[in-house]
Amino acid sequence: MTNDEQPNESEDELRRRAEESFNTGATAFRRGDCSEALSSFENALVLYQGVTDAERDQADCLSNSGVALGESGDLRGALERFDQALAFYQGLPGTERDQASCLYNSGNALGKLGDWRGALERYERALALYRGIPGAERDQASCLYNSGNALGESGDSRGALERYERALALHRKLPGTERNQANCLSNSGNALDELGDLRGALERFDQALAFYQGLPGTERDQASCLYNSGNALGKLGDWRGALERYERALALYRGIPGAERDQASCLYNSGIALGESGDWRGALERYERALALHRKLPGTERDQASCLYNSGIALGESGDWRGALERYERALALHRKLPGTERNQANCLYNSGNALRSLGDSRGALERYERALALYRKLPGTERNQASCLYNSGNALRSLGDSRGALERYERALALYRKLPGTERNQASCLYNSGAALGELGDWRSALDRFKQTLTLLNQSIHETDRIEVERISVCCVQSIGVCLVNLDEAVFPDHFARALEVFRRPEHVDHTKANQASCLRSIGNGRSATGDLNGAVEAYQQAQDLYRQVGQPERATEINVPLARVLKRKAATLDSIFERLVLLEESLNLTIEAALSLDRARFRLERLDDRQRWFQIHAQSTMDLALEVAAELGRPHLISDLIATWRTVGTLDVPRTGLSRTAGGESRTSDQPVTATGHLTGANSAKKMSEEDERSSFVAGPSVGSQTAIIAHLPRQPGPGLLMPHHRTALAGYDQTPAHTAVYR
Repeated sequence: MTNDEQPNESEDELRRRAEESFNTGATAFRRGDCSEALSSFENALVLYQGVTDAERDQADCLSNSGVALGESGDLRGALERFDQALAFYQGLPGTERDQASCLYNSGNALGKLGDWRGALERYERALALYRGIPGAERDQASCLYNSGNALGESGDSRGALERYERALALHRKLPGTERNQANCLSNSGNALDELGDLRGALERFDQALAFYQGLPGTERDQASCLYNSGNALGKLGDWRGALERYERALALYRGIPGAERDQASCLYNSGIALGESGDWRGALERYERALALHRKLPGTERDQASCLYNSGIALGESGDWRGALERYERALALHRKLPGTERNQANCLYNSGNALRSLGDSRGALERYERALALYRKLPGTERNQASCLYNSGNALRSLGDSRGALERYERALALYRKLPGTERNQASCLYNSGAALGELGDWRSALDRFKQTLTLLNQSIHETDRIEVERISVCCVQSIGVCLVNLDEAVFPDHFARALEVFRRPEHVDHTKANQASCLRSIGNGRSATGDLNGAVEAYQQAQDLYRQVGQPERATEINVPLARVLKRKAATLDSIFERLVLLEESLNLTIEAALSLDRARFRLERLDDRQRWFQIHAQSTMDLALEVAAELGRPHLISDLIATWRTVGTLDVPRTGLSRTAGGESRTSDQPVTATGHLTGANSAKKMSEEDERSSFVAGPSVGSQTAIIAHLPRQPGPGLLMPHHRTALAGYDQTPAHTAVYR
């Protein structure tokens, strides 16, 4: 029977029934039946409304209804009840604790709704009230702690850290607060990490871990500390230490039901640590295991895509470019189904381009770079990525023989890099390759200017950590400048290249620069020949040939036969002894014939007929003409006839034989286009990791003018999701440190 049906029911009876209903709600709440608890509290509220001076009781009912609604997931309903209860309490004396409880709990509700600014305001008001209540230090600490959470989620890490420190100071004065102290330390670590104080963060995580290890039921918290300390160590460059922490966290997560996502995060970040340590095979294995776990979990498509993407990086670094390409394609397919993944899609396309270029498909690579560029242009803050796309598009175009198109891309990339801080090395790369393209177009004056600009930039950006690499690339510029001067008929002497040779012969370079040494020696030979030092020229040419053969480039060695043969022919003309003259001419003839036949075979690597014909006319035929000259000087008409007959045979064969050649070591490589003796430039044949704000790239200088190789800046490796777990704030697992405050159960 309702209260309306018994209008004459006494207030004492109504109060009795209200208290009974209230206590029923309290009992239901304690056993976890929030639905019954809510119904009982609401019924008690109705009954108390018929009792005089029952405002406090009504407030208690509203407050506890808010708690029940919050536990049921109705956060907006809970917030409404807390505000109603607060209005009652504010009109009653001696209710400061209750008011603070309502404010605190409404802060929790607002935080769970994502209104962190509103949550912070409630925590601050609750804190002010608790400060006036004796014995409320624990409550003050809880307000400070959750204020820290709100500030951290709002992006104010410094403010969050200050709140956690104050909460920790209070907890240290209270017994039985070890877990609370651990939470404060753990979240202080997160704040310090976000502020860039990685060593401070690491210290806090270790302190929190020590607390948790002494408390039962804290395996998840221990794992979180280990995981986050692994992140801090990784950012400090201690990848071995990071890996050890991830492994320990993984072992703990494996014993926690429902922690498969966390296990996957540990495996994924272990892959990053192994990759950064150079163990790409181990990294790949971790990414694959993380991927297998993610596939069993709903809503993990983005994580799956990240695993595939990083697997592609690992495969590429291991030399398996086909496998890398396949992973990038699968990652791209997943990202296309997800909103807000345009940047990820662009990264996949960009890396696919790098893989295709490594596979020799420059046209396919160019198409991927163009698609990546189109996506990057739609995204803010991607100027660096756009520049990288333009730059590598230029490399692809040079590989396709389009030096003019390549030059245009390098120029556009350079314009973007000049607007970005810390890109001096990238600018130098653009300038160097622009010079190479200009040289290929015959504009030696402009090429000379670009090489000089490159040298200036490199000298400005030298740091002790990359001195060796910058020095190596700098001397490549010196070589290139020398070649430009030769082609401009300006003064250049062997000493110009001797400087570069001296650098390349230093112990820190010698293992990586034999090809560069050979190029320098070739240029020195050219210079000595120009100054009349024929013996010195012969010595330099022969040393260059020996080095080219040592590094598995016999074709380069054969190219030097031509200038060497010319020097021997000139030297023979200076000798009085007929016998000695004939010996030198014979040697010159043999060298020339070998070079002519080798250069003729090289033309068949070119796909287009007109390119093969042009190659024949410029390189092979001119070399055979030299052979005929030497044969004439030897006075051997029959040899001239044989040479002409042979040349007619080989010169009319024009079977296109394209594809990859093999180095002496069996390594596949795209054949370089040989050039004339005065036009050959060789850069530093090495790789260097470059770390920038958001970019890790390799910087490889290769043959420039007249070559299909360029300085190559590979994809900025972006490892997908950052080194953070979704629940890295340990407070959010149980949300607030203390149970939700309710009115006293009666």
